[in-house]
Amino acid sequence: MLFLKARPRVERILVSDDIFHKVAQMRYRVYCEEMGFLEKDKYPKKLETDEYDGSSIHIAVLIGRRLAGYARVILPRNGTLPIFEHFEIPPEEDIDASCEVSRFMISKLYRRKTETRREIFRLLAEEILKVVEEHQVKNIYAVVEEWLLKSLHKRGYMFEVVGEGKDYMGAITYPTRLER
Repeated sequence: MLFLKARPRVERILVSDDIFHKVAQMRYRVYCEEMGFLEKDKYPKKLETDEYDGSSIHIAVLIGRRLAGYARVILPRNGTLPIFEHFEIPPEEDIDASCEVSRFMISKLYRRKTETRREIFRLLAEEILKVVEEHQVKNIYAVVEEWLLKSLHKRGYMFEVVGEGKDYMGAITYPTRLER
């Protein structure tokens, strides 16, 4: 049973929304400080953003006013997705029916609380699937570490590895795809 003072809620946000500042701070904390995936020096304001934010749908899980989880769904831009720029995998014939999920994260404050972590994961995954349905996406791409791929499989998300793993963002990661 999940006992929280406030119930988690899901919101889709825009980069122009005030909450996006908290998202950029969390992305910096997780990707630069905690995981070491990105170089801190590239983000002197301690805000992690990139060129894909403008062509993405941003999903936040909030508990009260706290940002508890976040993910983004990147829609194709200029006929490509970031995964095709970083891994040698064949591009999709119908790229417009594809997307890439990235920056999927749960705040450190909630990661240690198993029930809460699972609830945040579930809420993010459900909202991602709603976005995918709304945009008639056939292929969902993601770059994942092996432990995350196993975790996704346990949860019934049968992503398949579609290319060679490599050191990307400071860890061995694999390009994956989930066909719908």
